Amino acid sequence: MPMLDVPSLEFVWPVVLFATVALLSPGPNTVLLTTSGASFGFRRSLPAMAGICFGAPLLILAVGLGLGTILETIPQTRIAIEIIGIAYMLWLAWKIASAEPRGLDQSVGPTEGTPVGLIQAALLQWVNPKVWTMAVATMGAYGAAANNPTIQAVIIALVFFVVCVPAAVIWTGFGVAVRRLLATRRAVRIFNWVMAVLLVASLIPIILG
Repeated sequence: MPMLDVPSLEFVWPVVLFATVALLSPGPNTVLLTTSGASFGFRRSLPAMAGICFGAPLLILAVGLGLGTILETIPQTRIAIEIIGIAYMLWLAWKIASAEPRGLDQSVGPTEGTPVGLIQAALLQWVNPKVWTMAVATMGAYGAAANNPTIQAVIIALVFFVVCVPAAVIWTGFGVAVRRLLATRRAVRIFNWVMAVLLVASLIPIILG
């Protein structure tokens, strides 16, 4: 009976470092979580956090299991995904910027509106240009030359999941902390516009690339 070819785990720490930088750096997910934390509080943002933390690693796993090869073989597929993703992110930025300030009573906390749900946040990863770029770069650097690429892809996806959880907590918590400063409708509007601008700015490297 042949032995299972388990890959060396020397690549794990570089992947942890890469995932930490990628997931903590500003992007569509960080803007979404910060805005959700500020608008709805930590508890109501948990579904969005879970959707991101499960959706992004699943996309990375899919790329490692062969989806990345399709993107390389048919470049038009990746271009179409990037166009759809950028268009959706621009729409999301507009929704954030034009959102009507609500729930400004700091004593009762945010209760109005509907936060992003688990499924919506998970599906968002599949049109998130930053996650696609992150997935392709990670698998290209650490997964392509592995003796057992399937196991390596699973390990990389698990690493991203483990790193994503505290990263999501940090950005959502930051939004909750910022909410204490949003005591007026004008402050909320300014915050929303700043978040929208940051979301658009996070797309510039993707567009230029």
